[in-house]
Amino acid sequence: MKKGKRMVRLGLMALCLAATLCVSGCATSEAIADGKDFGEVMQAMKNDLFGSGLQMCSRLELRLPVREGFTPIEDKTAYASLKDTTMKEAYQKIEESIYQISSERADNGCFLLRYTRLPSELKFDDIYIVKEAVLADHPEAFWVLGSYDIRNNFHDGNYLVLYSKYSYEEITAFYDNINIATERILAQIPDNADELTRETVIHDALVDSVSYDFEAAEADDSSQDAFNIYGTLVKQKAVCTGYACSTKMLLNRVGIECRTVVGMSKNSGHMWNQVKINENWYNLDVTWDDSATESDVLYSRYSYFNLTDERLNRNHKTGKNISEMECEYTEDDVYVTSELYNFDLEVCTSTEANYYSMHALTLDQMNDASVSLITDKMIETAQAKGELLYIIFDESVSAEKAETWLSKNTGGQYSALGRSLSKANQSGKISRVKTCNLVRMSSGEDDVWPNLYAVRLIYA
Repeated sequence: MKKGKRMVRLGLMALCLAATLCVSGCATSEAIADGKDFGEVMQAMKNDLFGSGLQMCSRLELRLPVREGFTPIEDKTAYASLKDTTMKEAYQKIEESIYQISSERADNGCFLLRYTRLPSELKFDDIYIVKEAVLADHPEAFWVLGSYDIRNNFHDGNYLVLYSKYSYEEITAFYDNINIATERILAQIPDNADELTRETVIHDALVDSVSYDFEAAEADDSSQDAFNIYGTLVKQKAVCTGYACSTKMLLNRVGIECRTVVGMSKNSGHMWNQVKINENWYNLDVTWDDSATESDVLYSRYSYFNLTDERLNRNHKTGKNISEMECEYTEDDVYVTSELYNFDLEVCTSTEANYYSMHALTLDQMNDASVSLITDKMIETAQAKGELLYIIFDESVSAEKAETWLSKNTGGQYSALGRSLSKANQSGKISRVKTCNLVRMSSGEDDVWPNLYAVRLIYA
């Protein structure tokens, strides 16, 4: 009898093993392929049949600072974009899992997040979309890597495996530093500031304190801190993803809707933001406002501040809507894509909160009337102790002719700027301005502001 029972058990084990091996990507087949010993193979088979077992996870209890007088918002645009309740259910499960960190390290050296059991009817490409939606809505979860695995067993069905670059203890410590940096930026916002002022303060704080990380951009490794809010706010070095994620997080903290946008610029992948100011949507690219050199930042720090789609699209290409995503799979049945996709975006047509629309002098003629307008703008700028004034010519005006008219003496007559400067100083309304320097802002035909000029006032 004992021998017979033993044979039955072995027969059942063999049958279970055969059934398990039929499951694509199962742990048992991987263990056998990797040449694991008998005990490890049997443990893998147990996991495949009865589940992966309980993980010991620590739940993160993180709180970002609140700026008194402004109510933070939970801006979940990507979640709202999901097409059905099954995907939204999976989103909520993944959202809960990313805040639970295991002390267990994976083979890649990273820490495992809590496994997420997924609805059985969810397709692999839908799993990818939901995972991306969670990360798009939660820039504060800087520890979560974009890489993932989909595993399965008879007990759990499909489940998602996500990874953290850092341990629970490291994340907690790093968040203290993130909170200090966040408080420092939010403290710069005046009491009762309107939405535009809040946006401007946050934009300026990032431009002034963060440097673009060229080494990280060249390495193109999204696991580096330059791609997240920790690297941006604490280490103060970032690539576009770090700038955009930090912008969303900070604006959401003071009640402003903001989302990240992916696409292309200068033939490279890029990320920026859409932001809602006074009920209108705009494109905001803090990365491109934070130029490489100090002198460039002085002049061009608002060139990508609240742009329309038409102007942004002159040198940016927005990724497709994720509903248009085409399925591609690796040999391990993991979804991958080389294209860039966005969740629902808004149409941006307003110029009301664009920096140059508000502050620059717009001209369409090169005559004495325009000289008078420049003179008035100089006086206004000098009275406010300003350093820069901006002039935009209508695009029907030749940029070369406009630049010559502004800066070159011709026919024994001073240039337009020379005459404006003389009139401003003779007006008696300002302290004396010694000279002014002209900078043409355009960098080429695809520039968003082809006829924009900055005039820097030098005081005596």
